[in-house]
Amino acid sequence: MTAFNNAEFALTPAVERLAATLIHQGDTVLDSQGWAWGDYGGLRMALICTVQDLDDLAAELLDRRAAMGNSPTLAQRLLAHHHIAYWDLRALVASLNEERFAMPPAEGEWPVQTTLFHICRAERGFWGSMLIGLSNFQSGNVLPFDGDLAQQLTAAAEPAPQDTDSLVMMATAYHRLHSALLDDLQTIKDVELDAPSPFWEPVIPTVHFRIGRLTAHLHEHTVQIEKTLAVVAPQTEAQMHVRRLYRALAGVESALLGAPDLGYLCDELAAEINARTAAVNQTVADIPTLFDAIRRGDSLTVHRLLQANRKLANASDASRLSALMTAVYYHQKAIVQFLRDAGAELDLFAAAAVGHLPEIEAHYQWNPKTVNWIARDGFTPLQLACFFGQEAVVRYLLERRADVHAVSRNGMGLQAIHAAVAGRNAAIVYALVQAGADVHARQAGGHTPMQAAVENQDEEIIAALRSAGATE
Repeated sequence: MTAFNNAEFALTPAVERLAATLIHQGDTVLDSQGWAWGDYGGLRMALICTVQDLDDLAAELLDRRAAMGNSPTLAQRLLAHHHIAYWDLRALVASLNEERFAMPPAEGEWPVQTTLFHICRAERGFWGSMLIGLSNFQSGNVLPFDGDLAQQLTAAAEPAPQDTDSLVMMATAYHRLHSALLDDLQTIKDVELDAPSPFWEPVIPTVHFRIGRLTAHLHEHTVQIEKTLAVVAPQTEAQMHVRRLYRALAGVESALLGAPDLGYLCDELAAEINARTAAVNQTVADIPTLFDAIRRGDSLTVHRLLQANRKLANASDASRLSALMTAVYYHQKAIVQFLRDAGAELDLFAAAAVGHLPEIEAHYQWNPKTVNWIARDGFTPLQLACFFGQEAVVRYLLERRADVHAVSRNGMGLQAIHAAVAGRNAAIVYALVQAGADVHARQAGGHTPMQAAVENQDEEIIAALRSAGATE
């Protein structure tokens, strides 16, 4: 039995638990900075770094085997390619539900269910063909392929799946088939690879060819499933990362083919991945709690969450709005300070909103065009600084020719002058007027700066707008 089919082998279930935690998460969750791998932030790093850890472990196992004089045989190397292809397919179907599993991409075309059934049936045939060939080679006979004999020789995989089986049933059956196949074939000696492997072909190929064909056939139908999923269930970033994760896991498991005694070397990484999964699960649960507390002004909850995990200070919500900007928009000054004390990073737009001029200056020195960049929520740095009353930032941006006529790229359709009036800062309104702002500009809904100023009864702003020709 292979090491990774042993009940004591902890690495495979550890990786599967991590995959299950993130495979259904959207890009916004992966973007969130509530978890980090050393200096590398973002929940997607939990998948990326685990791939790196698995790749390193696979290399270490192969190096250890070479030092022991037990390098993989040619058959084991060939089977490793098939095992990687197997896990790649497992990753593709891992995110499916039963409905999409049975959904054809078009009338008359195969759903994933039919394709996976075909893969299982064909691989059992390939396996039986090789076992017959090896038996012939050992006995000196050359018997043709016999379906009944092939079924007897492959009985370790238990009954074959039916084409109407559920996703869980068929995936389980395929796993049994694949595991039993590996157990049978990993001990093939190099000389046995030349054994004839009879099946349907007029010219009988070798076992060596048949192992390669086994893998090529799986690749062929994996591509078919990819095409089907592009229609019925397009792959997300998380699912793409999980495919790489499972390929890396297959690399470790393949390195153990023929060397099950080295399985213990995987235990430390398995424990580390389990701890990583627990931390990621906690972060995924804490992020919505954090944003709800920010919006409600619940400083105690925010403080408690940040004490437990300071990295949450850089989390973002489903709209990719950062925790800091959420607190700014909801005028939660105490929470803004909590977040900054916990290490919340200031990007260009957050710096404009909170009035942190050094960050604005650093961006400008790096690239002068940043003065007119657009944030994810559609506002320019100037519009944000105007709304939140950051006069020093406004004047700095105006001196560097920030566009006072830029229109926000969202449903509000406002210019800096509208933001300044809404922010009720007369000094900023005067600065914008002097910079040539259009006091007659209309935002979404047709409102002018003067209408907003009158509604707010801001006499000084009304006077500033009148001096520029605005009327009520």
